[in-house]
Amino acid sequence: MRTLILLLLLARPAAADDPSDTKLVLIGVALAPPMYLIGVSLHEGSHALAAELVGGDATEVHLFPPGIDPKVGKFRFGWVYAQGLRTKSQKIVFYVAPKITDAILLGGLAAVVLTSAWPENKYGQLVLTVVGTGLWIDFAKDVVLFSPQNDVVKVFHQWCMRGWKQVPARLVYAAASAGFGYIVARAYQQTFFDERLSTTSTPVVFPIVSSRF
Repeated sequence: MRTLILLLLLARPAAADDPSDTKLVLIGVALAPPMYLIGVSLHEGSHALAAELVGGDATEVHLFPPGIDPKVGKFRFGWVYAQGLRTKSQKIVFYVAPKITDAILLGGLAAVVLTSAWPENKYGQLVLTVVGTGLWIDFAKDVVLFSPQNDVVKVFHQWCMRGWKQVPARLVYAAASAGFGYIVARAYQQTFFDERLSTTSTPVVFPIVSSRF
């Protein structure tokens, strides 16, 4: 019996080249304007929807362009005015609605980032990262804003929190912002800094045994 052992070396197909980080950054910058419009629409739309849900009436919704709100004389990216919000609970829901929207969507991002649902496609990862960044900025910016026109400050005032009385609530809010910030940071890490798939061909050996009598 003569046995021939044949070694077949097959090169593993090279993985498709991922886009460079520079290309991803440029695309991310290009996505900023539409993300801005989506972000303002989500924020102000949440106010308007909340007003209707609690029995009020959204009388003015301004999404674009940003400018001076004529009723308060201050620059704003967008604004919503509503009537019929008489109770404290109605006003709190109206003011806090965009933060609830941000929290729900960032929670969804967390479910994707921290599980196997995270897409392998770099462009898909980039879109999720850009969207998450916009949501996080909208949520977290209120930690350091103290204007009486600020939504979170209005909520504090409805709860009779003024001055130093806001400190515990702001610390809790800052902790929530940090938690969501971690999720966004993980998205950046997985989009830009995770080890890329090697494109080096790796030989795979398949032994084939042939016998002849």
